[in-house]
Formats: sequence, C-alpha cells, structure tokens
Amino acid sequence: METLSVSPEVTKARLIWGPFVLMAIGSWAPVLVMWAQGIEWSGAAGRAVAFWYTVPALVAVLLVQGPWLKQEILEPLGIRLKVNRWWGIAWLLPVALLLVGMTFVWLAGFEPVLTVEQLVENKRAAVPPEQLAEFDDYLAQNPPPHPFMLIVLGMPAGLTFNLIPGMCEEVAFRGYYFREIAGGFWSRSTKIGALWWLWLAPSIAAGNFYGTPGVTGVLLALPWCITASWVLVYVRVRSESVVACAIARGTTIALTAAAHDLTFGTPTWLAPFYGVAGTAALIVVWLAFWAHDRSFAEGRLTAIARSAG
Repeated sequence: METLSVSPEVTKARLIWGPFVLMAIGSWAPVLVMWAQGIEWSGAAGRAVAFWYTVPALVAVLLVQGPWLKQEILEPLGIRLKVNRWWGIAWLLPVALLLVGMTFVWLAGFEPVLTVEQLVENKRAAVPPEQLAEFDDYLAQNPPPHPFMLIVLGMPAGLTFNLIPGMCEEVAFRGYYFREIAGGFWSRSTKIGALWWLWLAPSIAAGNFYGTPGVTGVLLALPWCITASWVLVYVRVRSESVVACAIARGTTIALTAAAHDLTFGTPTWLAPFYGVAGTAALIVVWLAFWAHDRSFAEGRLTAIARSAG
C-alpha cells in the first residue's frame, strides 16, 4: 500500500508565509496578552517581551529548514563564521547611525547632550523629589562618564547579550528570507524590509521602538524598516554572513539607551535610532554603501538590469 506523506507540499508561497505565520503566532501572542491586560511596554514586562519577540522568528525558520525541508541549517541560512572587515563595519555601523542621527537632531533645532553637566541635569529631572538626596549621594560616589562614553560602554553588548535577539531576527530575515525571496537587490531587500515591518508592527503598536503605543509609530517604522533592510542586505552580501547583520542589529539594540540619553528632549518621532533622524541617517549610510558598490566593490549589487530591447 502506498504511504501518503503528511508534510505539506513545498511551494514558494508556503515557504514565504508558512514560517511567517509560525513566528507571528509566537511573537504576537504575548503582545496581545499585554494589550488585553493594559500592561505598558515601557515596564519590565515590555523588556521581557521585546527579548522574547525575536525567538519565534528563529524557531520558525529552523522548523522549516529541518523537519520540513530536511536541509542543513548553517550554510543555507547564511550562518558563516569566517570573519572579515565587514564584521567590523557592521559593529561600527550603529555608532555611525547614531552620530549622523544626532546631527540631524541638531539641525532640526534640538540640542544633543554633549556635556556631563547636561547628562546629570537630564537624569536628575527624572528623579522623584523624595529620592533626590539619594541620587546626589550616588552621583558623588559614582561620577558619570562623558556622554560619548555611553556609546563605548554599550558597544560590547552588541557582541554578547544583545547579539542573541540580533541573531534570532537576522537568521530569519537576512538569512532565510534572503534565500527564499527572489529578485535583484532592490526588489529583494525591499520585500524583506516590508515583511520585517509587518512582523514588527504589533509590538510597535504596543510601544516598541517609540515608547508610546499607537498607529503613528507603525507608520514611522515602515520607511525605517525598508531603508534598514537595504543597509543590512548590503552588509549580508558583502560579509557573506548573516552574523555580521546580527552584530549590527545587536549593537543597535545595545545603544538604544545611549541614543535616548544623547538626544534627551528630542521628540520620539524625530530621535534616532527609529525616528525620522534615524531613517535619514540610514539613507546617508546607504548612500555611502551605494558609492562603495559603484566605485570600489567587485561586482555591483545595486545595478538595475536592463531588459533587451
């Protein structure tokens, strides 16, 4: 008697949307619970959910790659450990984005935090009156570093703790979907960015990225996800590894608090990394990558193929 296979037929649509449904169920469920219970994203629960949010993305593509497709894991998903200069570029990329973003904030009329005095004043403003004496005592024993040292102190976390959510996210989007979504550079990276945005949207609506819930953040995140995807896909191709992308994302996550401190008082919709200034900074970095691709790299990635006439 012929044995019928229980595995669903492998089609391109199922390869795209199958894992997306799985990761959406795992990622969106705790966000919906938070929303139903009125729990704010800015609290401890939000931080826990933000870390968990990326895990189902990795689990979903591993389930597809292994039990369903029965293929190897590392190489097909772009997990290669051959270090090259693009790993270093990926690590420094968030620093460049933050500094360029701060420049746009300054041009928009908001003064960035460039002195210890400004940093202390901003921190002190957030302390309840009954805790000011304790805050001053702590400050006397632990003088704060120069604001730019916040960047230096945050960067190692991009290679350690924050590399975990970076890997979960990037193995899915710049690993699995980079392989499965067809097209040239512009088409592929833009589609990946749109899919990435769709997956992130519920968490952003709950307060991720921008701190406050609402549709405005979701709309702001769309151009950010698209331009960030152009940059990350370029890093993915040039480094020949999704690990470099994970380093860039992990370091961005690690420097989010530093970005807030260095642009204190700037409206969330404007401030880096995810506001308008952050998107503008991504465009500036992308233009640098485009110039590299056009003038210095071996083999152009961004050239638009012309059809034969």
